[in-house]
Amino acid sequence: MPRGSKPGERRGGRKKGTANKLTKSARDAFAHAFEGMGGAEELTEWAKVNKSEFYKLYARLIPVEHVGAGGEGPIATVIKHIYEP
Repeated sequence: MPRGSKPGERRGGRKKGTANKLTKSARDAFAHAFEGMGGAEELTEWAKVNKSEFYKLYARLIPVEHVGAGGEGPIATVIKHIYEP
């Protein structure tokens, strides 16, 4: 008799989509620090002085799209780039 779980069968652990506790607490801490440092207004002022660094950070936040040819076939990864004007 085979042992183990069947492909795709979940056997314990976190439910799919549930954030890791450490990740969630780290994100909460960064959000708290962000607000304590002036929030979006302060970030905007920093971005005006450091445009290149801001665009690098912002580009990392843009999701990567996975596009298949007509919904079928191999999946190609499309990465969007943002360049300074």
